[in-house]
Amino acid sequence: MLSFFDYALALCGILLLAALSGYVSERAGVVNIGIEGMMSIGALVTAILGSVINKNGGHNLSQIWIVIVGGVVGAIFALLHGFASITLKSNQVISGTALNILAAGIAMFFATSGFFGPNATDIPTNFKPMYVDSKHVLPVWLIVVLAITILLFIFFTFTKFGMRYKMVGENPNAVDAAGISVVKYRYIAVLLSGFLAGLAGGIMICTIVGGGIFGGTTFGLGFLGLAILIFGQWNIIYITIGSIAFAFLYTLGNQLGTLTTNESLKANAAAFKMLPYILTIVVMVIFSKWSHAPAADGEPFDKAKR
Repeated sequence: MLSFFDYALALCGILLLAALSGYVSERAGVVNIGIEGMMSIGALVTAILGSVINKNGGHNLSQIWIVIVGGVVGAIFALLHGFASITLKSNQVISGTALNILAAGIAMFFATSGFFGPNATDIPTNFKPMYVDSKHVLPVWLIVVLAITILLFIFFTFTKFGMRYKMVGENPNAVDAAGISVVKYRYIAVLLSGFLAGLAGGIMICTIVGGGIFGGTTFGLGFLGLAILIFGQWNIIYITIGSIAFAFLYTLGNQLGTLTTNESLKANAAAFKMLPYILTIVVMVIFSKWSHAPAADGEPFDKAKR
């Protein structure tokens, strides 16, 4: 059972970061469908640097700064979405979708190129999961993600800057009339969103979820993060609860075959792998009717409407 909880806890941190990536972007009124792509870029950068720095497995702690670099590159990549959706006022859904396609192509090319490892199917980093305790139960990266979550909750709930940030997604014209730059806040939101998504991709590589290798995909975890955002009603507390639920369901679907002695369940274990994806569709259909997204979410800012 240790591996089940180990995997589920690591996945919880990744999904929570992915959902928070969408949260910080949409709180400022910018829809971010491109979380999956930003995660792929963060994972790719982490894998490439890891394959060089930790080639022989002797520099496992280097994953700390390498994952941060992956987050920074994810933020830079997110500027493409910011430029298209904020400066050019393009459709934000289309921009995010294009970003996903672009990132998938880049990630798959490098992962299968054979430039960074002996196999032309993946990029090996030799990174091993880090734990807070000696029994290998509590992942270090989960603690980091929880700290980020608490800081964001405090920022958006108790700080003046956080209140302004949220108002940009609710009533940008009123914020603009008060002399606050809507464009600046939205670019900050997109950068922060890309950074968190890049971190999520890098953490995936460095935990049991990624197994220390990158094969060119982040397994749709970015899209699961979006589903959790909707499930959580753009509320950090509910998003955290949703991340835990999704993580354990996803893990159950992937490891059911090894968790039971029932031959019938084992024979149909593959079917249970669909659980998190089916739940994603169900959640989006049920909760979208009562979802309370920021009022200006997805709407390009137009000064003329003041």
